[in-house]
Amino acid sequence: MYEILIVDDHTHLVDSLAIALPWEQMGISNVYKAYSGEEALELLNYRSVDIVITDIQMNGMSGLELINKINEKWKNTKAVIITGYDEFQYAKAAIQQQVSAYLLKPVSNEELEQTLRNIMDKIIEEGNELVNQQKFLYRFRESLPNLREMFLFDLISGKNYPQAVIRDKIQLYELPFQLEKDAILLCMRVEEDYSDRDLYNLSLIEYAMFNIVEEIYSGKYHVMHCKDSYDYLIFLIQSQQIEDQDSNSTVAIEDLARLSQHQIKLYLKAKVSIVLSNWGQFPHDTLAMYHSALSIYTDYIGYQTESFFHAAQKKESSEIQPLSELYRSQTLMELIDIEQWAAFEDKLARIFAELEEAGNGAREYGFEVYVALLQTFSYYLHKKGKRIFDVFGRDIEKMLKVDASWSVEPLKEWAFSSYVQIKAYSDSRSDNIRSDLMERIRHFIQQNVQTVTLQTVADYVNLHPVYVSNLFKQEAGENFSNYVHRLRMEKAVQLLQRKDLKISQIALEVGYQKPQYFIKLFKAHYGMTPQEYKNSL
Repeated sequence: MYEILIVDDHTHLVDSLAIALPWEQMGISNVYKAYSGEEALELLNYRSVDIVITDIQMNGMSGLELINKINEKWKNTKAVIITGYDEFQYAKAAIQQQVSAYLLKPVSNEELEQTLRNIMDKIIEEGNELVNQQKFLYRFRESLPNLREMFLFDLISGKNYPQAVIRDKIQLYELPFQLEKDAILLCMRVEEDYSDRDLYNLSLIEYAMFNIVEEIYSGKYHVMHCKDSYDYLIFLIQSQQIEDQDSNSTVAIEDLARLSQHQIKLYLKAKVSIVLSNWGQFPHDTLAMYHSALSIYTDYIGYQTESFFHAAQKKESSEIQPLSELYRSQTLMELIDIEQWAAFEDKLARIFAELEEAGNGAREYGFEVYVALLQTFSYYLHKKGKRIFDVFGRDIEKMLKVDASWSVEPLKEWAFSSYVQIKAYSDSRSDNIRSDLMERIRHFIQQNVQTVTLQTVADYVNLHPVYVSNLFKQEAGENFSNYVHRLRMEKAVQLLQRKDLKISQIALEVGYQKPQYFIKLFKAHYGMTPQEYKNSL
């Protein structure tokens, strides 16, 4: 569906044209109106308009000036000029500014409709050309390095991809990595102070480091890289040979990692520490390999510089590890922060599925899940300006009581029931906010029906016009402009019952400067003219 903007400083011409054509049948969902070039530019800032219809001669900004600004900022928006000034220089200027059509007044509805349909057909052709396979392929290949980096970043961030999606991404991104084959992860911490470097120079240094490592491993290994959230440089390395890793390949990987560290210092004058993870299957073990490498920096390396460490050197002594799903992105806190309730419920289900598999460790993990949920719920309610008691009431005692004898099932029941209460509070709160806001909007419109516009309403409630428009349609079930029109017609009916008011006075009272235009709208709405209605009384 297309959207159109009509611009003219003669308000009655704009209003007449806005109801002149069968817009919906033509595939046009919205027809916007502006009574000056300045107003048109303001509207274009928050509406996606496909075609602008404008006059040339207007008070203030001319139509050609408007089109020039549109071409600068909204290159895909088409322009149609309708004017009574049949002069060559205007036509020439219009052609130079790539105007799609130049029509002379008076323009019949049939001619304008056909012109607009031709322009919409052209927009479709341009859209088809835009997604031309060769152009798309070229642009896609340009973005491949970034897509590969984001893919690895998602894996080390714990994003859950179905196996089929991973297989498709490997093929789409032209990655030579084999699924379920051993790989190793190299984690590099840059230890130079680059605080005095701008972003451009810092990016060049990191790019050079990525290139050095990839060049060193390129002979026998496939390499994929990214930068993590802590500014560590991460490399996933997999042998090009069919066989899985052995002791010889581990030694070779270590030697090449040390060579990378040496060359970065030699050519870039930069100190780095490198940690190699244990071997693991790609992509299933990628997250565990990454966390293992990070823990070595905190547990063993600390503030030492130019260190080199292989995870195989670390003696595993702990019998328990953190729940992976509880801390996997997106976390419970992240999901509740943006009120992704379905995803939050799915996350809970996965956490408890992992908890049920923990066996003897379920009680220990249960306490960890309980604390995480309590923190999550408290954060959300406090962010909304509510006390926990306001939502949970008497259930708060059960919620705040830490019972070490809890098994998985009671904890699960408490978690999901608390989630349901939080979601119900959120839904109720949103309904109340929207209801109160709509009441304020309706009251404002009714008090200012003569002069009200979408912008004046938006200014009154301190919200964006697009949000107000969408909210109004969703809550009221009709467009803002239709509602205002209906109120004006209803008020006109009331005023027509007064014998002392003329039709021209009533037109002004309900917001129409031109009596003839008011008469036209009234007849379209009620099937009779205002005078006929007045006579019927």
